[in-house]
Amino acid sequence: MVQNGSQGRLSRNTGFSWASCYGPRRGSTFGSMEKRVTLFLRIILGLVLIAFVGGLTIAGQPFKAAQPEPTGSKDAVVATIDGQSVTLREIEKNVALPLYLLEVQRQQLLQQALQSLIDERLLEAEASRKGVTLPQLLEEASQSESISRLANLPAPVKRLSPVGQQAALDGPEQARIRQALLISLRRSTDVHVSLPSVVPPVFAVDTNGDRRMGPDRAPITIVEFSDFQCPYCRQGVKILKTLRQLYGDRIRIVYRDYLGPNHPYALQAAEAARCAGEQGKFWEYHDLLFDRQSTGTGWDFRLLAKELGLQPSAFDSCLRSGRFRDQIAKDLHEGLKLGITSTPTFFINGRPLVGAQPLSRFQALIDTELARQPLS
Repeated sequence: MVQNGSQGRLSRNTGFSWASCYGPRRGSTFGSMEKRVTLFLRIILGLVLIAFVGGLTIAGQPFKAAQPEPTGSKDAVVATIDGQSVTLREIEKNVALPLYLLEVQRQQLLQQALQSLIDERLLEAEASRKGVTLPQLLEEASQSESISRLANLPAPVKRLSPVGQQAALDGPEQARIRQALLISLRRSTDVHVSLPSVVPPVFAVDTNGDRRMGPDRAPITIVEFSDFQCPYCRQGVKILKTLRQLYGDRIRIVYRDYLGPNHPYALQAAEAARCAGEQGKFWEYHDLLFDRQSTGTGWDFRLLAKELGLQPSAFDSCLRSGRFRDQIAKDLHEGLKLGITSTPTFFINGRPLVGAQPLSRFQALIDTELARQPLS
């Protein structure tokens, strides 16, 4: 069995982050022989592709295949297996979500680089206009009342050194003055940014199941792949409740289990929630599990059931039976097919949003989807 895992997806080198818990990767198993065979075939396919690329690099001879497609074509043949072609489109479809997340990181890197370049150009232009060096420009700005207010300093920096000369700004002061000066320059300069944004692709996600909230005909469906032991999933619960308040019956929420490594209580929590669902209390039990979540410890499932007034013998019998494990495994298998690697992962009308993102990110996607809906 597979449970959920390590936390914190922050890259210190790039600053990119998804507040999420690591989930299982392709290759994780949940007991079914069919799943193992499927994963084995994918591994074999991966090895074939590696051998293909290695053959090109080392031997300099192409893997014998059909006539090459035009460069960049999605239908380009990248391998053949006993005469059967494997196209670039097939490969990209298999890793569509990870490729999208890489594209998002690329976009963030470009955005950061662009903002840094704009900042440098603004400072250089201002220093040139005043005929001073950049350090002199910052020293001059430090004595400005307006810049000091923007930098949240109590007064202009006018400290003197022991020999009576003005002391240089220290590191934190210089950073604050620099940022405040840039804010002032941006306000007085026509800066237009036209870097194109990344449009989230649409994934075919199953929206059926008993664990859903909201009308079936709602124009927005949010499918959440989550783990009761993941702290970032707990943050996602608050976001979804706020969205329900903001959008009402225009959204429908579907819950899916996605258990990753190192969360030993996640599987039984998922089973307990489904057992509560048999008595019509899935969402109430769902909320209690997240509300009572504690790092490194589990729950008293029977006590939670008692709080909700569930019939104890039926709940205990359900929990002992393990009858929901196949359904939990089915959720996991679908998540793996979609390329999910962490929780929470949301699909808003099929468009992915990974991690405990701020409310504004959800609203932007939802409002865009609502704008696409035909007027009734």
